[in-house]
Amino acid sequence: MSTTEPRLRVGVLCDGPVLQRWQAECLRQVLAEEGVGLVLVVRPEPSASAARSTWQRLRRHPWRITLYLRYRRRHFKPAAMEPVDVTELLQGVPQIACAVEKRGHGQYFRTQDLDRIRAHRPDVLLRFGFNILRGEVLEVATHGVWSFHHGDEEHYRGGPPGLWELLRGEPVMGAVLQRLTDRLDGGRILHKGWFGVVDHSLLETVDTVLRHSAAWPALVMRRFLAGDADAVLGTPSRTTAPILRYPGNFTFLRFLLVQFRNKLRFHHAGLNEHEEWNIGVLYRPIHHLLEEKPSLNVRWLPAPARGSFRADPFGFVDPEGQLHVLYEKYDHARAKGEIARLRPKRDNVLKRSRTVLDLPQHLSYPFVLQHEGCIYVIPEQAATGRVQLYTLDAALSSMDPVATLLEEPLFDPTPVHWQGRWWLFGTKAPLTNVELFLYHAPTLTGPYVPHALNPVKTDIRSARPAGTPFVHEGVLYRPGQDSSRTYGGRVVLHRVLELSPSAFREEAVRTVGPVVNSSYAKGLHTVSAVGDVTLVDGKRTLRVKDQAARERKRKWSVLLERSRP
Repeated sequence: MSTTEPRLRVGVLCDGPVLQRWQAECLRQVLAEEGVGLVLVVRPEPSASAARSTWQRLRRHPWRITLYLRYRRRHFKPAAMEPVDVTELLQGVPQIACAVEKRGHGQYFRTQDLDRIRAHRPDVLLRFGFNILRGEVLEVATHGVWSFHHGDEEHYRGGPPGLWELLRGEPVMGAVLQRLTDRLDGGRILHKGWFGVVDHSLLETVDTVLRHSAAWPALVMRRFLAGDADAVLGTPSRTTAPILRYPGNFTFLRFLLVQFRNKLRFHHAGLNEHEEWNIGVLYRPIHHLLEEKPSLNVRWLPAPARGSFRADPFGFVDPEGQLHVLYEKYDHARAKGEIARLRPKRDNVLKRSRTVLDLPQHLSYPFVLQHEGCIYVIPEQAATGRVQLYTLDAALSSMDPVATLLEEPLFDPTPVHWQGRWWLFGTKAPLTNVELFLYHAPTLTGPYVPHALNPVKTDIRSARPAGTPFVHEGVLYRPGQDSSRTYGGRVVLHRVLELSPSAFREEAVRTVGPVVNSSYAKGLHTVSAVGDVTLVDGKRTLRVKDQAARERKRKWSVLLERSRP
């Protein structure tokens, strides 16, 4: 922590020096921001009633102990909730103990304690403890009390996190960082994101949401310190959703059955099915997809060879007017992809294929860019730990490296030149479908620097790039993948509202695909423009019938045994 006067003075409301792991990481990231300083720790006064845990209190009334509480105590232990001692982080920070008065479901601070808090002039209070806060404490800091709600407050207020979403078959779970008001889980929204529900594991779902939402307070503070005064105001939530509570025994038994059924289905699909992608051509310009009901009369290529698939098509037209397509050629036996080129045989009918780049690591998503008379390609090669720019040779038979754009593993790197700068979109592991990262540079070859608000978006429904950004009627549009129900389920077209080194905003305007009533109707995750033609890819599910599948089936019982909660 800096010895100079911080520009943003932060206090922490917590029950003591031991936080959950995700809370400790949140605090570390906040204190790592330049201009932020920790000036106060507020904890409850120790008392016999406060010292007892929920479990200890309920043990005095056994009829109140539900199956869910037993499950949470004995089996529900996400890594993000492990206890972490943060005494070192809090060392030298003034600490005050406050008594709270309980009225109904709320906790109220005494006037004298509020005055003690004000004396430290906090700008923000981060809530990692206490309970449902009410009254003047919500306004004692200049920018209020910030708290997480792990759920989409428009539909799921209360708790427990993730359980109701999984039970009801929701594909996504929301999370919000809010500036608290007197409305429970209905405060002013500072930041919001959506994550995929792992329908066979509540533990994995909640762990992911906790760990990856922990960065949001630091992100909002960064926006504010960069000059965005509205960042700390938040948007009022208009939710009218009912407040949910812990499930009763019958409901929780139903939840366990649903989770177990989903687990069986997950393992069965992994043993008996695999996805096959193929390339199609839509003889319409890409902006045609912005229409309310665009035609998706896609001409699919013949099915790929057994044990392989084609995906991520990007193309260019040669001087003779012939269409060429670069794509990911995936081989199941090798468990890796390479970059291949489909060459037109006659009348632009794509038939002949040839590999143009093969590395020991997996390759995919060969984004094609025509710039200053050259054909450049930026393939995804995250397994190598970098983003590389290539050029096609004169014979269009191989790719030669030109420059390293990023020394970072970026999935589906997607460039666009807009308003005098080059921008590079992509996602990162482990949430390759959820968090969108953005980089920018003065020239195509760099140097690229991270956007000030990375990750600029957290949304499994639209974050991951899905093809070529395009300009229509002076507006920039960005395709993104919706992988909420299945990987590469469909494409969402976004209108980019703001794009600068310190800001990014976009809004969804259309969804595209999958192409129903076709052989590849299970998904669509790439749309790329080549003049007046749009290339797409589609997914279908195939049953696995070979000998290897039968060998895997014999291991089913072992897999099920290992997956028991």
